[in-house]
Amino acid sequence: MKRSMVIAVVLTSLLPGMARAGNWYDKVKISGDFRHRHELIQDESKDADRTRWRIRARLGIAADISEEMSVSFRLVSGSDDPVSTNQTLTDGFTTKGIGIDLACFDYHPSAVKGMHLIGGKMNLPFATVQGTELIWDGDLSPEGVAATLSREINDKVGVSLGSGVFYVQERSSEDDSWMAGFQGVVTVKPGEKTHVIAGGGYYDYQNTENFPTFYDDEDPFGNSVNVDGEYATDYNQFEILGEIGMKAEKISAAVYGNFVKNTAADSLDTGYLFGGMIRHGKGKKSVKVNVNYREVENDAVVGAFTDSDFRNGGTDGKGLELGLSYGLAEKVDLAVSYFLNQKGIEEEVDFKRLQIDLAVKF
Repeated sequence: MKRSMVIAVVLTSLLPGMARAGNWYDKVKISGDFRHRHELIQDESKDADRTRWRIRARLGIAADISEEMSVSFRLVSGSDDPVSTNQTLTDGFTTKGIGIDLACFDYHPSAVKGMHLIGGKMNLPFATVQGTELIWDGDLSPEGVAATLSREINDKVGVSLGSGVFYVQERSSEDDSWMAGFQGVVTVKPGEKTHVIAGGGYYDYQNTENFPTFYDDEDPFGNSVNVDGEYATDYNQFEILGEIGMKAEKISAAVYGNFVKNTAADSLDTGYLFGGMIRHGKGKKSVKVNVNYREVENDAVVGAFTDSDFRNGGTDGKGLELGLSYGLAEKVDLAVSYFLNQKGIEEEVDFKRLQIDLAVKF
């Protein structure tokens, strides 16, 4: 029998199985992104400037187990840092590390439209305006259980709720540290081309005061500590957020703000951020400009979980963040970010960070 005939017979015998497999593959989505970054850091408290090249790579799989259950899993570059998946290119071409950044289930019962019950290591279940990172760094993946609910009240008003209990630090010989949070957000569309977002949240940490600092027990990331290097206060964070936006045929713009107060602290307990964004187009040849200013006092938020780029991470800082991005192609962006900050609201140690990113999504 000729080779072509053999191949035809084999393919014919496999087609039914391939068809069945195809139905299964239809329920699996693979996605990811890659970012190459050049970074310049000028810190007045350091003897020299720092220049480095960094990469970020993420590969995720989401599978629909049934109409009501799905699971997600993602591998990322970087170290065990909870607020960064960047990997610095260094150490003589050594192999770089990969970790688990996402591993969770998502139960969305058909009987309750818009509800999601999530458990594991997950994406942040709380909304932000324009991706602001006053309280949470954008790379943070909390661990625990959460419930979210989104509903359209009518064609002009929508409501989203987020809540969760998260395991921050398990300890074998002491009480565990954990956090419970709730957030509610209302979106109103007065017209076809305008929207208003307003919301608030409350995030209550348990067993933080007089307990070791999270992630790094030698670095409080700006938070106040006692003589033993432990947190000097609890963290019960009250948040307000808002945004007003509009769009035209090719242009969209928004002004936004975020405020947080740690009601458990006696002082140095407040943080705020406000800014604006304007975008022209989408995808290839799109342009986006973003500017914001923020001040974050020492104990306004947990320093280990706030923006890792602003003032080099942590609290007790103030200053500007400037951003410009351009769409080189569909799902390919070139972006420049510049942080003009002060480390220490009172001390005002100058800190500047320039980032040039080439990002590809798939």
